Amino acid sequence: MSKFRNSSLLQPGENVTDDALLTEMNILASERRINQISRRNFLATTSLAAGAAGTLALTGCSTGSNTGLLTPPTTTTAPTVSDILNFALNLEYLEATFYLTLTTGTGLPAALQGTSPGAVTGSLAQVTFVDPGVQDLANQLAADELAHVTFLRATMQSLSLTPVDMPALNLAALGAITTDAQFLAIARQLEATGVSAYEGAIGGLVSNVAALNYAAVIHDTEGQHEGALRQYCIANGVTSGAIDSADVPPTATTIFNTNGTTGLNTARSTSQVLMIAYANTAAGITSGGFYPNGVNGNIKST
Repeated sequence: MSKFRNSSLLQPGENVTDDALLTEMNILASERRINQISRRNFLATTSLAAGAAGTLALTGCSTGSNTGLLTPPTTTTAPTVSDILNFALNLEYLEATFYLTLTTGTGLPAALQGTSPGAVTGSLAQVTFVDPGVQDLANQLAADELAHVTFLRATMQSLSLTPVDMPALNLAALGAITTDAQFLAIARQLEATGVSAYEGAIGGLVSNVAALNYAAVIHDTEGQHEGALRQYCIANGVTSGAIDSADVPPTATTIFNTNGTTGLNTARSTSQVLMIAYANTAAGITSGGFYPNGVNGNIKST
């Protein structure tokens, strides 16, 4: 008997395996939950603050009031699957380079940067971690994000898509990182941004089940990353500032980054993600913050 015995929920007329059908059911359930959330929320002013802990901070934010889903800006052209995966790859380039630099003193291997990668600036160096647990956490984050870059590039090539080269990165956009606390604070913010970016992209990948499945499994891993970092921040009394109005920083009474009403995390549009990455909430911004020359690909503006 063929293992492709189930009718696909996302591709009428196609048959899929049991595992693929389960993935499609989970995807559709997630879509329904997201679409039920109110879209009346807005993105407040975001700013980068390189303070003692070197954290992303929100001007005038109200912590502990995650609204579930930020209202995405109006767009005239829907991004393609290639556009969305390349946008995700830009974020993975940053995370992998960031964590590898802090754990090993060197960044992403040249073979994974593309043919014409951008320069990596900033004076970050390998951190001498005090807590062995934080060291282990940092090492696994570095290994996972390195694997994500490898996986995304190979996945795109298997789908006959062209992965973008690594853009120029400014790893010191938030200042020096030399302590366990500084690492935990900023790593939590990076992972919170990445998780919400994958959530915001799900609707644009429904036309390609393979791409949707790949994004879903990376999203699950990023969610585990953020959860672990939140627990370490709470256990060590580390303040990890809100990245925007929908973010809920970890505290003893806000363990999860979820809306208190719906119990859901925030999904961010590409524009809202770039407002955080570029440290600028104005429309039409194409560079800044961690990306001094902007991200690569067709999705590059706030």
